Amino acid sequence: MRRPLVPVLLLLSAAGIGWTSARSSSAENPPQSVRVSDELSVSISSGDEIALSARPLPAETVDAFIKRLTDDPRAKKEILAQNAGVSLFRREVFVHVPYRLLSDAYKKIAIEALFPDDKGDPGGWTHVVTAPTGGPESLWRIAEWFTGDGANYREIRSESGIAALPTEKGQSVRIPTRLLLPSFRTEAAASPPIVAEPALEYGKDARGRYAVYRLRRGEALYSAVVVRFTGRVHAEDVNAKAVEIAARNDIADVRSIPVDFPVKIPIEDLTPEYRPADDPERIEAEKTRLESSQFVNRVRAMDLSGVTFVLDAGHGGRDTGASVDGMEEARNVYDLACRVEMLLRQHTKARVVLTVEGRTPCRMNASEAVVDWRGAQVQTHPPYPIEDTVAGVNLRWYLANAVLRSNEKAGVSEDRTVFVSLHADSLHPAVRGLMVYIPGEKFLKGTFGRMGEIYESRREVREGLHVSFSRKERVKAEGVSRDLAERIVAAFQADSLPLHAFQPIRLNVIRGGKEWVPAILRYNRIPARVLLEVCNLNNPEDRKLLVTSAYRDRVARALVSALVAFYGGNTGSSVAADKPPLPGKGKPGNSAKSARDSKKSRR
Repeated sequence: MRRPLVPVLLLLSAAGIGWTSARSSSAENPPQSVRVSDELSVSISSGDEIALSARPLPAETVDAFIKRLTDDPRAKKEILAQNAGVSLFRREVFVHVPYRLLSDAYKKIAIEALFPDDKGDPGGWTHVVTAPTGGPESLWRIAEWFTGDGANYREIRSESGIAALPTEKGQSVRIPTRLLLPSFRTEAAASPPIVAEPALEYGKDARGRYAVYRLRRGEALYSAVVVRFTGRVHAEDVNAKAVEIAARNDIADVRSIPVDFPVKIPIEDLTPEYRPADDPERIEAEKTRLESSQFVNRVRAMDLSGVTFVLDAGHGGRDTGASVDGMEEARNVYDLACRVEMLLRQHTKARVVLTVEGRTPCRMNASEAVVDWRGAQVQTHPPYPIEDTVAGVNLRWYLANAVLRSNEKAGVSEDRTVFVSLHADSLHPAVRGLMVYIPGEKFLKGTFGRMGEIYESRREVREGLHVSFSRKERVKAEGVSRDLAERIVAAFQADSLPLHAFQPIRLNVIRGGKEWVPAILRYNRIPARVLLEVCNLNNPEDRKLLVTSAYRDRVARALVSALVAFYGGNTGSSVAADKPPLPGKGKPGNSAKSARDSKKSRR
């Protein structure tokens, strides 16, 4: 068993945020410290030496602490040497970690704490000199902070047009993106945000840590708080969490919450991106996001020549999927898959592989009726009539893996194969529009395989029974799948098709207190793979759209346009031309209003 983390000498003041004096190296130039949170503090001493001081988590081992803060096991010896002197673990003691040893994510936290006026953009980072220790900031140090190498100061000096050294207080120093450490880079958004990010405040009381969101006019606890900040979308989960949060805030009637009411949301209920900047889960998620962002599709294929598109219509056979007011998920998404297939065949050179096929071939259908989906079978060898829903799902990813394996044997790059699974979920009525699930890296660990006559009798299973992924494969899958998902979201926005108002791209499903990636993504070896919930059958507006051929046709065209764009093509091609109008007055937009509860859905 590993020993618990050895505590350190550096004890930090519990004073409020702002400049304070910590342990000094000299009487004249004491280091300056800014408190980030109860768990973190950042200091800078004369000579512009930055250090972060962090409180170990309960029961955290030395190795786990080093990994969390530095990403480098070799830093262990130096950190322990710098913090020697106390042998017993105490929660009030902080561990001192030099800036150069920190992971990129923690470096950014330290810089933003010390220099709050700094800003990043897609072209680079602008650092505002504040000279916190009283003396001028060294351009060499600035280069070290933001690029990892002080020798880059020459390029930075040229970029900023700095005529004389040293730098002066208030001066702006520009660091171009090509030189920046990954965490300081700001990617250009693939599409504009659906709604503006809300401002959260953070605090702590006798019941624990929390975030505060102030309700705006017309907002409801279900959609504006639970759906937005906790990631829950299934009706039972949304309702249960709303009851918990109402109790946490002593709210007697969720239908009469006043405007600007400060709703306290427990930190543990928040999805990582809404947690405080120093929260370990948020930091870990951001680190993986930065790592995966280097993996985007760089293959270019005119007219999708040489691309294999594996298209999966969810459910089928005896599995009807979600059913609301007599409207069945399986029959509608199968019709949608047929429309996508026909468009790809008519307008591109892509090879299309359907995981599921019905009794009759797909065809374009101008009527409101869907194509014949009865008797749909998974196209394994031999085909599987979908009688068992679990087997029906697992055989699809076995089939997808077989397609990829066949392509690889033929010398085709894995980056020329794409997988899309089509669904229409049944969620809380306040939720509407598209959601795209991608395989989150942390959910892809382990080895998996299925046994039994149903599986072993299929060629695709026998040729690749077990599946597992290296870390690089897991990170790549998250990165390229997000790239594809962003293209799809952008295509939906361009066509004014409904989107989930807050978080249309998701790394995992949250349901019943558990988090996971759907099996069709979890065990699929095709790197670029997504599962689309094109709409919410429990939302009356979405349901009214899905029943129309016009909507299904628009969605199919948006998906094909997104795939063309993913491979570097023009989204304004003939694929998207002559789109039929959607029913109803006006076009469904992406505003926050579309996600608000109707009066009937408020409780």
